[in-house]
Amino acid sequence: MKWYPVLWSRDLPLNQPTRVTLFDVNYVIAKTTNKHKQEGGDGKTEEEVSYVAMLDECPHKKVALSEGRVTECGFIQCSYHGWSFDGRSGECVEIPQTVIAAAAASSKNRKEGIVESLPTNANTASLIPPDREHKRIKAERWADTTTTKKPKNKRREDGTAIAITEAQGMLWISPFLTPLEALAATSKGILPPPPRVPEIDMPGYKTQIAIRDFPIDWTVLMENIMDPDHGYFAHSSSGTAPMGFDWYSSDGVDNVMKVKEEFQENNGGGGGGVYKIFSEVNAVSKLGKYNAEVRNPTGDKSKKSKKKKKKDVDVPPPKLATTTFVAPSLIYMGRRDNSTSTSNFLTAFWVSPTGTGRSRFMSAAISKAPFVIPRWIVHMQINNFLDQDTFLLLGQHRAVLKREAEGYLKEANDDDTTATDSDAPSSTNNVRKSTYVYRSPSEKLPVKIGKYFDATLSKVPNRKEALMAWYNRNNSDNKLFESWPNRETVLDRYEQHTKICPDSMDLVNRCERVMTRSKTIGLAMTLLKLVLKTSPAAASVAASFQNPFVVGVGPFISSISSTLRFLTASAASYLVQTKSLLSILTLMFASHYIAARIKREFFFKFNDQIHHDDIKFIANNWADL
Repeated sequence: MKWYPVLWSRDLPLNQPTRVTLFDVNYVIAKTTNKHKQEGGDGKTEEEVSYVAMLDECPHKKVALSEGRVTECGFIQCSYHGWSFDGRSGECVEIPQTVIAAAAASSKNRKEGIVESLPTNANTASLIPPDREHKRIKAERWADTTTTKKPKNKRREDGTAIAITEAQGMLWISPFLTPLEALAATSKGILPPPPRVPEIDMPGYKTQIAIRDFPIDWTVLMENIMDPDHGYFAHSSSGTAPMGFDWYSSDGVDNVMKVKEEFQENNGGGGGGVYKIFSEVNAVSKLGKYNAEVRNPTGDKSKKSKKKKKKDVDVPPPKLATTTFVAPSLIYMGRRDNSTSTSNFLTAFWVSPTGTGRSRFMSAAISKAPFVIPRWIVHMQINNFLDQDTFLLLGQHRAVLKREAEGYLKEANDDDTTATDSDAPSSTNNVRKSTYVYRSPSEKLPVKIGKYFDATLSKVPNRKEALMAWYNRNNSDNKLFESWPNRETVLDRYEQHTKICPDSMDLVNRCERVMTRSKTIGLAMTLLKLVLKTSPAAASVAASFQNPFVVGVGPFISSISSTLRFLTASAASYLVQTKSLLSILTLMFASHYIAARIKREFFFKFNDQIHHDDIKFIANNWADL
């Protein structure tokens, strides 16, 4: 039993059901608020926020509840037939088609003096007049949002509520527990809370967050993040890391990586716990230094002599580049003075296992910065960074999934042949060890994470079934025939990021408005120039009153004073003078150009040409033989 990250809380629209996916299963989450008076009688109101999660399936006809709405009472309502559900318990609180008949029967019984007796789990909402019931439900729901009611026996018309919580601005769900079950498991110590990044909770730190979906398996994406060697080559340009970086790598000589594992058992037992991997290495350039001093010893000799002289001065010990993996979804890394100190800047990554062959990537830059950079600037930078190597992961993704599926097939065949031999050992699906070729001294960390995935993936819900379905669709004679997707499909920023990030979507809409208005103003000014044939002379200003354009708006002009008319005509005349018109048109062109450039960052950008130009920088970091 664990918590899994699904979405940043600020990216969840208010009172709007939103679909999230975990282990190939869709869920609906919603953020609801209610204003109520504070205690004390001062008349002030406060706003309460709560989160609910349910299986994204209406019990009635199995349609998606995420296509519905949140009612005024805070219930999730299916848009197909109007059934409403309490997201805290999954209880169906109203079926509109039964309200009229139930209300009529209730009214008839009251007139005849019949006392109604209902089972304890009956839906009494449909037996109370709708006008009174609406007020009662609204008051009852928000009376105390922290109160947990005793669970009722689930009926066929009830939905499935899922445990949801917020931690450090991230929404987490525990997909196999209801809210009550999660509360009980937490109190017993069986369900540990979501993992936290210590610096986020410390005063003085600011956090910049990002989100993006990828058609890459979540295991491959996590291996990529924890691969310290790829940064020097795959991220060698595009402004994010113009010289590449290998601070987290090991050279196997002077800068050896230390890796350790830790398992913390749950306080309540039950066989569960929290698995962690830690790594640390001196945060200094390894390949870059070797390339400059040995492989490509060219440059200004005076600079080299200056560097040698600096060695005689006392130099503080290098910082440690540390990486922490908290299973199954969190990785954070930063440079520290020692293994126990805090970091002034670190990056954290949450990878959500949305499904087999898919993942949701969420990240945060955490720093002691004096100010917060606008989020859209962060998104532009991180998307450029991610595009540099995501398409490369596609080959690794396909090879790993194929090998994992073949391991399951072999395991099934072995089970058939050894069914009568109870002492036969079970086969082990060593996917990564048999697929990859490990040689780098830095790969102590990838080896550890690979062993973790090989040991646990067979237990992941729906993993085996979804993987075998993919394999059977695309495999023939032990060869994959799945078409290789193009770069635009794999790196489609609009579908993967912009549509699920309200801040980015709002920026794109604003850019489109600027582009439209700048074109409109530019066109209007050009037409005005053609209509008002003006000159700098005062006589031309007076002549403009006889222009058909001015005469055409006579009813309006006649309604204002002659002074105002003169000022308006003078202003129009001034605006369409050559210098003024050129200034305005230049401003409109610049506004349109800048808005278009910004908008482009939130759609597919990293095409083949950009990739080919990008990888040319590798030769600057590692000289060719």
